[in-house]
Amino acid sequence: MPPITSQQEEEFLVLIADNHIDCSVLEPQLDHHCLSVILIREANETSMLLKTRLFDLVMLDLGFINAVKAADCINSQTPLIAIMDSADNMEKSRTIMAGFDDYLIRPVTINKLKEIIDLWNIKNKCMSAFDYIEAVLNATQNNHSLTLTIFRKLFEEFPLQITAIKDALAHQEFKLAEEITHKLHGSASFCGLTDIQKSANLLESSLINKNLSVISPYFEMLQRGILNLISQQQSIMALLKNV
Repeated sequence: MPPITSQQEEEFLVLIADNHIDCSVLEPQLDHHCLSVILIREANETSMLLKTRLFDLVMLDLGFINAVKAADCINSQTPLIAIMDSADNMEKSRTIMAGFDDYLIRPVTINKLKEIIDLWNIKNKCMSAFDYIEAVLNATQNNHSLTLTIFRKLFEEFPLQITAIKDALAHQEFKLAEEITHKLHGSASFCGLTDIQKSANLLESSLINKNLSVISPYFEMLQRGILNLISQQQSIMALLKNV
């Protein structure tokens, strides 16, 4: 297998392999939105690209999967999105069991691309304990005592808020979910917790616009960000005590 070349850290590179793509329509829109996306219509060309370049996200026509898997060229750490004509619950389950992480329903439009790229770009950018500490110290202008107080408050409030949002969504109380998400979003924004801030913003916007189809994945993204922070509570507090 040829060596995989690395990409610049700030670039989020996406490969879309689908023989239904109208490149003449999508490519100008991708350039306009400054999205780093490569469009491919052939399975063999897809395999060659995956062998020689490292992608952050791969969207694949279901008809290509056997050829690509046979070439042993998919990085197991790269999210794999199925491009499908339709998806009932059974088809979704089969797709996930086949090794895909998510799915995209045709036609592939610029809005759908931006939505799913934003989703997976955020998922892949969870902050570390050092990132969290640096962000809150910046927000407090290096006030160590205030930073400790804020983290204690976040560790207390965020788990309660994400649970309350989950319960509100389960009961279809979307206005309540929006209000709680708004508060959480505000806290994350003030503290500079960008992974939580971005996902909270997406969830809040989807609730305001009543975009029900994306509420669940955006909530899951926000929940993952909260869990990432909480899982590092012990490390964060220990590091702060040693500052």
